[in-house]
Amino acid sequence: MAVVITGMGCVAPIGIGLPAFSESLRAGVSGTGPVTQFDARSYGCQVAAEVRDFRPSDFLALREARSLPRVAQLGVAAARMAIDDARIPQWEDPQRVAVLLGSSGGPASYQFEQGLIFLERGLRRMSPMFPAYAHSGCIASECAIEFGAKGPVLTVSSACTSSTDALGLARALLEGGMVDVVLSGGTEAPLAPVPFGAFDRIGAMAQGFNDRPEAASRPFSADRSGFVLAEGAAVFVLERRESALARGARIHGEIAGYGATCDADNHFTQEESGDEAVRASTQALADAGVTAEQVDYVNAHGTATPQNDAFETRVLHRIFGDVASTIPVSSSKSLFGHALGAGGALELVATLIGMREGFVPPTLNLDQPDPECDLDYVAHSARPARVDVALSTSFGFGARNAALVVKRDLDAAA
Repeated sequence: MAVVITGMGCVAPIGIGLPAFSESLRAGVSGTGPVTQFDARSYGCQVAAEVRDFRPSDFLALREARSLPRVAQLGVAAARMAIDDARIPQWEDPQRVAVLLGSSGGPASYQFEQGLIFLERGLRRMSPMFPAYAHSGCIASECAIEFGAKGPVLTVSSACTSSTDALGLARALLEGGMVDVVLSGGTEAPLAPVPFGAFDRIGAMAQGFNDRPEAASRPFSADRSGFVLAEGAAVFVLERRESALARGARIHGEIAGYGATCDADNHFTQEESGDEAVRASTQALADAGVTAEQVDYVNAHGTATPQNDAFETRVLHRIFGDVASTIPVSSSKSLFGHALGAGGALELVATLIGMREGFVPPTLNLDQPDPECDLDYVAHSARPARVDVALSTSFGFGARNAALVVKRDLDAAA
């Protein structure tokens, strides 16, 4: 039973909506710039990938546009665009529509903001909506309220694999016949002093590029120094293939396989053997019924941290063996940064756009190839290519590993 994507929506540092995102992706435009959402002058890293020119009132009623946490605003905006893209004017049965969204930090920035209001201005100046908005569940709940989805409504929080896991679980709901449609993906808005500062404190973010923000994210390059923290959201409409075809839907691709494992070893770094990371991807490939030789492209986790990129290269060598060097690999984070739990969903948008438009997204700033990172990383600019099968990998704090396999739907209506 195939589960397909019939709608996509995104709010990203390189573009709001699919046309703008696609244009920037193909052109290799960096979404990184100086931090503007707060004063970052005291931090070692002063750059981030922000969503600029986002107007919540374009997607939400005025009350929600003013009061909702930004993480929920971004998620609702992406979901609205996905529903429009799927050309669904109304649900056939709202009780058979689910929402599964992934987010690592959820409304942590909102919690910080409201806590500061409490300390500086007192209890009565806090938002009365705080109890409803301060928990991660509000992200999926707000989408359900906005769009009338009455099936299971869940927020998945599993660090940087959150949206990848949400999509994998959404597929399982559809395969099991529990629902007919799922809104799934991820949203993240971590650009506030405390969340940003926490990553700066542990030295995880790019250093030395405050005067050249566009050069800060350097996956697989020998001079990489850390990731660029990002915000953003990507949401998809998922249906069973037969239902999509019955209504004449356009199909962006099939979520053909999902794998997830845990190293059970360390909160911050992957276990060096890579056994469980390999197992997550091989699970996804087996689930999809494809061999290593059939994979045309890998959208890598590719954070640009010294440990991750060399580790991921070794993992890909183990997964693909003799054909590893022939498969193009790229890190979309070089364009739109590391959006934590929303990263997997944004990377899936990039993968599907490349699949549809006939190119492999680039890895920016790969100026000094690292001898430990010796695969074909599509350096600097997009490459024309036909992609029928792609693997997208995600790794996360808490020793998590997850992977999706997506396929082109060759027989779908255009």
